[in-house]
Amino acid sequence: MDRWTLYPVLALFVIGETALISSNIVPYIFDRYRELGIYKKPLIQLITFLLGLFLADRMAKLFDYRVLKSKKMAYALVLTSTISLFFVVLKKYLMHMSVNRWLIGTSVQPLEFSKLALVIFVAYYIVEKGTLKEWRYLFWASFIVLVNAFLIFLQPDKGGAIFILSVAGVIFYVGGIQRKVYVPIIATFSLFILYILTSKSSYVQGRLSAWKDPFADPDELGYQIVQSLFGLAHGGFFGVGIGQGMQKMGALPIADTDYIISLVGEEFGFVGLSFVMLFYSLFIGRLFYYTFRTRENFGKLILLGISLNFSISFFYNTAMVVNLLPPKGIALPFLSYGASNLFLSLISFGLVQSIKNRNRL
Repeated sequence: MDRWTLYPVLALFVIGETALISSNIVPYIFDRYRELGIYKKPLIQLITFLLGLFLADRMAKLFDYRVLKSKKMAYALVLTSTISLFFVVLKKYLMHMSVNRWLIGTSVQPLEFSKLALVIFVAYYIVEKGTLKEWRYLFWASFIVLVNAFLIFLQPDKGGAIFILSVAGVIFYVGGIQRKVYVPIIATFSLFILYILTSKSSYVQGRLSAWKDPFADPDELGYQIVQSLFGLAHGGFFGVGIGQGMQKMGALPIADTDYIISLVGEEFGFVGLSFVMLFYSLFIGRLFYYTFRTRENFGKLILLGISLNFSISFFYNTAMVVNLLPPKGIALPFLSYGASNLFLSLISFGLVQSIKNRNRL
C-alpha cells in the first residue's frame, strides 16, 4: 500500500477510536465497568477496521480491479444495491416506521454499499459503450441511478439521494457526455434535487430553519447546531483534554457519529482539528493524484467516483458541524462510528490500491 494514503487512514482511525473511547467508556468506567454495553461501539469499530484493513491489503496485492469490468459483475453489484434499498423501504412500510435506513437492525446500511456499487456500474457502462452520446445509453444509465436515488429518498434520506446524484453527475460529465446531452441529464438531476430541497416535509423545513438561525430556537430546532458550536468554542486552541469534554455527556446528540468533529474539537482543540484536516487533505489529494495519473479509463472513473465519495463526505460533515451547511447525517469516513461506513470505506481504499498497483502509479 502507498504510505501517503495508508498513514493518514491509520491516523484518522486512531483519532476516531480515541474519541469513541472518550465518549462511550471514560464517563462510565468507574460506575459501570462491568457492563459490556459501554465497550460495544469501540470494539465493533476496532474489529471492523482490522477486518476491513486486512481485506484492503489483500485487494491491493491479489485483486485485479479489471474483473469488475464485465457485464455480469457490474449488473450484479447494482442489482444488489437496488434490491437491498428496496427491502429497506419495504421494511419501513411493513413495520410502520417513519424512518428506516438499515437492512438489519441498525448495523447494515445499504446506502454505503450503493455509493460504491453505482460508481463501479457507471464507470463500466461508460467504458463498455464508449460514450453516452446516444440517448438510449444515457437514458439507461440515468434510469439506474435515479431508481437508487428514489429508493434512498423514500427511506427518507434526502441528503443521501442528493449525494449519489451529485457523484454520478460528475462521472457522467468526465465520461465524455456532449454538452447538449449533458444538459438534459443535469436538468433532470437538478429538478429531483430541487424537489427534495423544497419538500414541504416539516422535518426538512425544520433543518433549513435551524441552519439559517440556530439561535432563534436553541432548545429545539437549533439545539444540535448550537451544542456543536459550543463544543468547538469550549475546546479552544489546545482542547480540554482526552476524556474531559462535557458535550459528549448528553448535551450533544450523536456525538460519536455525525458530530464527531465537534467532540474532537472540544477535547483536542484547534491543534487536533488541524491534524485531522491535514490527514484528510493528504489522503484525498493523493486519491485525485491517482485519478489524474491513471490512463486506463475504467480505473480512472472508479478512482474519480471514490475520490468524490470521500471528499464530499469530508467537506459536508465538517461544514455542517460549523453550520456552513444544513445538518445532514453524513458520516466522516474512518473517524465517525459506523460499521457499514467504515467497512465500505476500507473496501474502497483497497480498490484504490488495486488500481494504483495495476497501473504502476
